[in-house]
Amino acid sequence: MVKHIIFSTILNVLLIASIIIGFYGYKAGNNFIPIVCMAAFGLTLFYKIKHTKTVRQEMKQIAQNKVKQKVKK
Repeated sequence: MVKHIIFSTILNVLLIASIIIGFYGYKAGNNFIPIVCMAAFGLTLFYKIKHTKTVRQEMKQIAQNKVKQKVKK
């Protein structure tokens, strides 16, 4: 579970950093940096959604296992 929290935190930091760096790159008059930051944002968002689905499935499986153990008692 700790690895999920760490990975989620890293993804959140990458999302925020890509927005900030892209904004200041655009403000500085550079067009390449915002394009790279948009690509990084999209890729990070994709992995964030994928990671969220994985965590939900694991939590659902844990809950189902707990219910099965209570029924057996």
